[in-house]
Amino acid sequence: PGIHSGSDECRARSAWRMASRNLTQRGPAVVATATATPSQVAPTEEPVQVDSVKLYSLSPAVQVLRGLCSTKLRTEVEYMLKHGSSDNSYIISVPGAVMLVDVPYEAYSDKFVAALAEATPLSGLTHILITHLDPKSIPTLELLLARLKAAGSQPILTLSNPALRLLQSTLEDKPERKALLSGITLNSARTGQHVSLGTDPTHVLELELTPTPRWPDLMTAYYPPARILFSSKFFSCHTAPPEGQAMDVGGWARYAEDWRYFHDCMLAPSARQALAALDKLDLLPVPLAGAPDSSGARPAGSQPAGKFISKLATVVRDDFAWLRALLSGRKSKPRTSSSAPVPDMTQAPSDGLQVSILAPMHGPAVGSSVAQLVREYRGWTTEQIKASDVANVTVLYASAYGNTAALAQAISRGVTKAGVGVNTLNLEVASLDEVVNAIQKADGFIIGSPTLGGHMPTQVTVALGAVMRQQEAKALPCGVFGSFGWSGEAVDQLEKRLRDAGFGFAFPAVRVKFKPTSKDLMACEDSGRDLALAVKRRSRARQAAAAPGVYAAAVGNTAQLAAGRIVGSLAVVTAMEEDASAAMLASWVSQASFEPPGLTVAVKKDRAMQPLMQVGSQFVISTVPEKQERMIMRSLARSFAPGDDRLAGLETIPGEITGAPVLKLANAYMECTVVSRMEAGDHWIVYASVLGGAVLDEAAPTAVHHRKVANHY
Repeated sequence: PGIHSGSDECRARSAWRMASRNLTQRGPAVVATATATPSQVAPTEEPVQVDSVKLYSLSPAVQVLRGLCSTKLRTEVEYMLKHGSSDNSYIISVPGAVMLVDVPYEAYSDKFVAALAEATPLSGLTHILITHLDPKSIPTLELLLARLKAAGSQPILTLSNPALRLLQSTLEDKPERKALLSGITLNSARTGQHVSLGTDPTHVLELELTPTPRWPDLMTAYYPPARILFSSKFFSCHTAPPEGQAMDVGGWARYAEDWRYFHDCMLAPSARQALAALDKLDLLPVPLAGAPDSSGARPAGSQPAGKFISKLATVVRDDFAWLRALLSGRKSKPRTSSSAPVPDMTQAPSDGLQVSILAPMHGPAVGSSVAQLVREYRGWTTEQIKASDVANVTVLYASAYGNTAALAQAISRGVTKAGVGVNTLNLEVASLDEVVNAIQKADGFIIGSPTLGGHMPTQVTVALGAVMRQQEAKALPCGVFGSFGWSGEAVDQLEKRLRDAGFGFAFPAVRVKFKPTSKDLMACEDSGRDLALAVKRRSRARQAAAAPGVYAAAVGNTAQLAAGRIVGSLAVVTAMEEDASAAMLASWVSQASFEPPGLTVAVKKDRAMQPLMQVGSQFVISTVPEKQERMIMRSLARSFAPGDDRLAGLETIPGEITGAPVLKLANAYMECTVVSRMEAGDHWIVYASVLGGAVLDEAAPTAVHHRKVANHY
């Protein structure tokens, strides 16, 4: 497999096409055909208790039906902030038509369908639009379709091709559910398609397909009369807005961290596809006249901003469209707009989409922060692409039931945290040419696979062969991972074939049985970080070899030498999250306030501790006494494999308030909760209030950490 030949390439492409056809027939998820034994059946999950499903108004014709969950809804990495979550569905009611946009996660099923029936008669529901179909939301859709059939309703169901295949394949596996689609008109969405609602030609939705590797079925929908973009996963965040607030009350200050975290977890790994989607949408934020009240409703009779703002937006957009097109290397084409007039607009701009409200699947509807969020999204995405241009890691994976995809997302998150770009490709939808091109441009790679009937899926096998035929790839650091329900042979096969071919691994193989836990996801982040650091070391070595004099001058920077004379108390920071724990040495700790007592800790973005120090998280600081610093530094200032217990060999006791480990040899400790965070270059400055603590040895002074240069710890 390490030798390239025309016949090998031909066979690989033939196998890839055959696997792709099988997927097209069965849907985007690969399904194991082997009969599961009792040991292979996934353990039953504890049902998640959701808080409520409530109805709020966004505009005269649009309402949001929001399901709230104040606890951690799912285990995936994007939920790690523990700010709760919300699943949004939207109801558009116009003369002659009622459309439902999206259905929530299965935990909301019963409450959602009951709330929908209370909001609008199910017999009058004429359209359903699905911007993204998660396998975990299919039970909700099944329940809704059953209720609609009982009510005699036969709506038009619009969704993208990948979502349609997933739905059809899922229902085919459930004979009792196959009849749910009978009588329903299925509409396969396409970019530029208009979905008309009712008899008034002004009420249309403009569809735009915006797929990413994680969400190949993703699309957005624009409702011109209210300038609302149903943005699906874009501009989402996992948080539970206060009940009674449909919109982003509190604005950027309240939700910025949640928006950024969701973007970094879910869209940064596919930054180029995300930027392509932003370019296709080409959003032009236009404020609405009349601020929303606490419920998110606008004052009666208020309309979108008047003619002056629309005319000014049009002039500015048209005057500078040519420059933006020139810089992006594309021709500026007028957007195909609805023939319906848009209220309060003298004319539609020739380029761009005027948006006053972003209506995502999760989090608040965005009104007051539209302009800043759109601008920051483009900035975050561009920043990630710039990092990819310097060094990038390719993550290849296929996922049978979503578990391997969750691991891939966590690994990709670890790579981006370390400041390295990542290109994540879902082998179920990517072409073989895309795989080869990605590997040829990569500085490292990672391959993940589920185990189906004791083997890798065909796509993974073919992709692995393509990787191994690239001779230059042997010099790249790599890694493998996967989830399984029994023995995980696929991960062993990946590891063995790469090792036998002479590839070098940056981290031990990651094997996860069934659904990943918080500890598993942290190990995945650590693994991605380790590979990214290996890529960075390789890059620095090349730079030093190419220009040794310049590199030595940078290391000997006088400012860094001076800053290295700043000293700090040596401490150990510890934290826990469900079954995951972490610890790190810290000397950048400082008291920050008298009342309430508070302190700051600087945490490097790629540290394993960083995910456990989000706003609301709790941690412990144990200060290290003099004469113990050498032993502590030997224990903690070394490399750890992903998932290793960093406190092994050190005696600890649980903190009374947080439960996080306290070092027994500490001279004092403080239990803290994170209040806020500030981004500072390659670190986060974490401000925390002190919940409690104690002096354990009054006679022992705290050790001080001395350095000679400020470019390392």
